[in-house]
Amino acid sequence: MMEYTRSVRKTSQYCLVVGLGAILFGLDQGCISGLFAVPKFIQDFGTFEPSLATHIITANGQTLLFGTLLAGTIIACVVSGPIGSRLGRKAGLYYCIITSIIGPIIQIVSPNVGVACLGRIFSGAGIGFAANFCIMYWAEVTPATYRGMIVMMYQGLINLAQFVGACINEGTHNIPNKWAWRAPLMSMLSAPLVMLAFLPFIPDTPRWFVHRNRIDEAHLAMRKIRGKTWSEDDVTEEIRQVVAMDCIERELEGSSSYWDCFKGSDHRRTRIAILTLVVQQFTGISFISGYGTYFFSVSGISNPFTITVITSVCGLAGSISAFPLVKYFGRRPLLIVGGIASALSMLIFAIVGVALPNSVVAARCLAAFVCTYLFTYGATWGPIPQAIIGEIPSNRLRSRTVSLATSVNWMCTLFIICGSPYLLSPLYINLGTKLGFIFGGCTILGTIWVFFELPETKDRTLEEIDEMFLNRVPARKFSEYVSTGQVGQLNAGKMALDKEEVDEVQRVDHT
Repeated sequence: MMEYTRSVRKTSQYCLVVGLGAILFGLDQGCISGLFAVPKFIQDFGTFEPSLATHIITANGQTLLFGTLLAGTIIACVVSGPIGSRLGRKAGLYYCIITSIIGPIIQIVSPNVGVACLGRIFSGAGIGFAANFCIMYWAEVTPATYRGMIVMMYQGLINLAQFVGACINEGTHNIPNKWAWRAPLMSMLSAPLVMLAFLPFIPDTPRWFVHRNRIDEAHLAMRKIRGKTWSEDDVTEEIRQVVAMDCIERELEGSSSYWDCFKGSDHRRTRIAILTLVVQQFTGISFISGYGTYFFSVSGISNPFTITVITSVCGLAGSISAFPLVKYFGRRPLLIVGGIASALSMLIFAIVGVALPNSVVAARCLAAFVCTYLFTYGATWGPIPQAIIGEIPSNRLRSRTVSLATSVNWMCTLFIICGSPYLLSPLYINLGTKLGFIFGGCTILGTIWVFFELPETKDRTLEEIDEMFLNRVPARKFSEYVSTGQVGQLNAGKMALDKEEVDEVQRVDHT
């Protein structure tokens, strides 16, 4: 008899192709944040400020370029729910590819900020579709013991792309012509084009097929995703469990509209998914990622592009360390420790900046603790929330719950991104490093919420998570809960019922 080793290599290959969507966001963050300090970009898109005797990108200009991106992202997140439910996860990835190709092309040829903003809307839509459908796809196709590590790959790929984007800016920012900013924008076309070449060969998720009552296609998709190292019995049993839990959800919870996300056990799940991403944003990552290079330049650091490359390496190192950490420690403990470390990093560089303003010591402290913050974020609050929003929602409402959570997430990002230039700019409030007090305080509050409400889902199948929410298990009891075998019992009952129906048909035929 053939021995099966149950490798996840085939699953990982499919997930890696889908994960190219994460590269979109990382490259955009890595490239665009640096463009605000590129002399040729400032000259072409900025305005002359007589009091400073130079061109600048005004706070309004920065807000427009980031705000239109986030507007496109929010629109994509809102429509992702019905697209994912009706057309499938794979269809959503095609929407991601199309908008991610259109956006950079418009920006590359744009003669002014207005046209560039149109391109930013399309790029934002691509990022929004990627944020929804990459995570959803990974969560639904990955075995429980590997799900956390693979879904967290989303943040790792973002950090890798940010590093690449920072390196591109470092190499191009002194070019004396338009290619100083066009070259970084052209690099953003690489991920969607590669994704377009491979996506036709990837199946949609078995759980989506089950929810659409296409069981045979679900089995074929699971067979393809699991590969030859999984036996036919393993694949069949996994499909049976998915079908059984889908039946339970339909019987207990009813329809699958957005309003249903706030009913019954799904209300708790939706609240957890949304608040996890809200806390993630208010740790300050959108500010650091969006305005890092500009922040360093106005804080007295003489080589902001080099420092941005270094901080990107720290974020990437944190993302790499997240894989073994979450495997052994789980989600909840790491978010608590990461929240404390991130808050301290923000508060310390804020305190030093206030105590020693405009000093070399303060500038070095800022760089050091931003590195510490990004490493900590990369290992904890960056990747883990992506895993949580992928596995917490019910199969019936996963598309809509993820859509709601990511929509709120991007609204928070819009608020932070649009407000930060006015808080940071010397022409307005000019808080400088004092922003660390705001984000540090918010992170402390978020960590307290995690302690009381966020459950631990390490090594749990999606069906076990469904069972615990349906049974209203308290958050701090999730790790101790022993599955009752509810899914297995339902399968046995269904199989017995099917056998009785077959026997009845046979008796009728004989008479």
